[in-house]
Amino acid sequence: MKSRQQGWMTIEVILCLALFSVVLHLAQRQSEAQWQSVQLAEEHRKRFENQQKQIAMTQLVGDVLWVKEDKTELELDYPSCQSCSSRQLQDWFRASLHTVSTEESDE
Repeated sequence: MKSRQQGWMTIEVILCLALFSVVLHLAQRQSEAQWQSVQLAEEHRKRFENQQKQIAMTQLVGDVLWVKEDKTELELDYPSCQSCSSRQLQDWFRASLHTVSTEESDE
């Protein structure tokens, strides 16, 4: 009788281990699926941010027809801009560091 009970206990242990392995396998598959969905969402977010940055740069730079595809970076024809000396650039930079007050001073 005792050997019969030990046989049933062995079968129960084996069934419990088999059930435990199935549960672990399903949990692993679910976590992999969740990880892939997180990765896809992250890629989608990065693409969206890059598109927004491209739109912002296009708005800042404006028309880029002056860039020709057949020229190298050093040979690009830049649009005509006002030339500034080093002193003018320093003054402009210093002025950009200060905020401009819209209120009139009483002095």
